[in-house]
Amino acid sequence: MKFKKKKWQNLQRLILKFRKQKFYDPISQFLSNFKNFFNKKFKHNLQNKQRLSFYYGALRKTYLRKIVRATLNGFKKRNIHATVLFIERLETRLDTALYRAYFSYSFNNARQFISHKKVYVNNKIVQHSSYHLKKGDLITLGKDISKLVDFNVLRTQI
Repeated sequence: MKFKKKKWQNLQRLILKFRKQKFYDPISQFLSNFKNFFNKKFKHNLQNKQRLSFYYGALRKTYLRKIVRATLNGFKKRNIHATVLFIERLETRLDTALYRAYFSYSFNNARQFISHKKVYVNNKIVQHSSYHLKKGDLITLGKDISKLVDFNVLRTQI
């Protein structure tokens, strides 16, 4: 096929217009990959934080941040890995202990027991669900919730 100069120029212009030819630019390629990487990283971190929060009964972001700071400050002193210390802090909470011992059917139910003054630690009423238990602490429950606790324990499939 033979094209005249003007026709050829028009054809080239149309091809460029519809194809929007892209040239390889390593800087923009690098930046776009980084942007995608940070978006995925943020999404991954957010989902992990939400999973952790819901696993421990919808903990607030500020409380999680407080525990993380305390963990990062304390793991060097105790010579324990930070992740282990973080999970230890979450598992030694009073509401977590009640839920794991099958005394309540949910974290919210455990928190309700605590806030209604039905839970005693070492024969003292505790009203804070975030109370950290120590080794050897004795947890006792009020008499009026004994039937509910018996039902929860019997309902579990251990």
